[in-house]
Amino acid sequence: MKPSPEDRAFTWAASALAFVLRLAWGLAVRVPPAWDGELYERAARGIARGLGYSCFMFGPTADPTVPTAYYPVGYPALLGALYAVLGEAPWVIALAGSLAGAGTVALVHRLARRVSSPGAARLAALGLALLPGQVLFASTPMTETLWGLTLTLAVYLVGWREGSLSSAAATAAALALAVYVRPQAALLAPVLPLVVAGTWRLRARQALLVTALTTLAVLPWSARNCRAVDGCAFVSTNGGGNLAIGALPGAVGTFRFLTARDGCRGVVGEVARDRCWRSLAWATVRRDPSRWLRLAGAKFYHTYAYEAFPVGYLRTARPDLLGPELERRGRVALSIPWRCVYLLALLALLPLYPRRGVGLVGARCLAATGVVLCTHLIFFGGDRYHLPVTGLLLVVASGALRELPGRAPSGRLRAVERP
Repeated sequence: MKPSPEDRAFTWAASALAFVLRLAWGLAVRVPPAWDGELYERAARGIARGLGYSCFMFGPTADPTVPTAYYPVGYPALLGALYAVLGEAPWVIALAGSLAGAGTVALVHRLARRVSSPGAARLAALGLALLPGQVLFASTPMTETLWGLTLTLAVYLVGWREGSLSSAAATAAALALAVYVRPQAALLAPVLPLVVAGTWRLRARQALLVTALTTLAVLPWSARNCRAVDGCAFVSTNGGGNLAIGALPGAVGTFRFLTARDGCRGVVGEVARDRCWRSLAWATVRRDPSRWLRLAGAKFYHTYAYEAFPVGYLRTARPDLLGPELERRGRVALSIPWRCVYLLALLALLPLYPRRGVGLVGARCLAATGVVLCTHLIFFGGDRYHLPVTGLLLVVASGALRELPGRAPSGRLRAVERP
């Protein structure tokens, strides 16, 4: 379905609005790095200064000449490249997040237009542009905004010229970028191509092709890790620790700090520690699998029941701006619109009145959201992990509003939209 001039104009307008809001917030408030953002931002400075991806990220007590693979390299590499060109200034972080957020809004409008009416698609795009949590978090040196863009781009591209080599290559490129930001995106490579039009043989062939191309695009970094650290790692070496956080006896379903008392005391080397935590985690699961399965409920709750991390991050980074009472109110203010998105997405899936459903585009959005959710049910939950898939859920939610004024896409139209 080729977009109309009106649709194209709105795509640009919505993305411009998203960009301006995010950049204005970032420039006005100047939120310094906090939590994982401190490490990502230091890693970016190390890359910009020619140190490579090194232990410079861990602070002044670490040896900056020692390579690391602890966190995924994608976001620090992007920010480091921008630092090298534009300088190591706080506004560069806000610029990067604003561009990623604006790009996601544009893709959400394009996807939603293929699910529902023009009015509903515009509401979906405006919703993502205006959601306060999305605006607040875009100016931080965290990976969620960039990962949301790469995930949404992969969902969009897999439906572009469905079944073609160019679609497979484009989808694999987007997924490879997503994997560099968050390795769990690799699980989408064999899944997304199955949710396209065509025979099972065609879809299986596309899935194999996308998986192979995505893997090939990541292997150079894997080879670098094999040479640079104490063992081979596909992208990063924090997966074992994340698994342990959600499985060891002290697990509560969300993040907690691991200590020497949890195990792996005295283990030296990133890969060695990663394997140690993974081994301890799986041993715990095997001893009491029912407990681990019950923890999935807590992980789901902490991921989808509320939205608080953007305000919590702001409180940590700028305590002068946000006291305890304002933080409490902010958590409520962010959670209400998020819950509306979540409930509308569920409503779109219910057969409350005759409709075609959300179609293949909506199914792809649900598939991507489901894969991301499953990884956090295995590892650990947290409300910031739903931020990257909020745009995809808004696309699905637009199906609940398809009766808004505007001509809905005909079922006879080809579900192909060229960029």
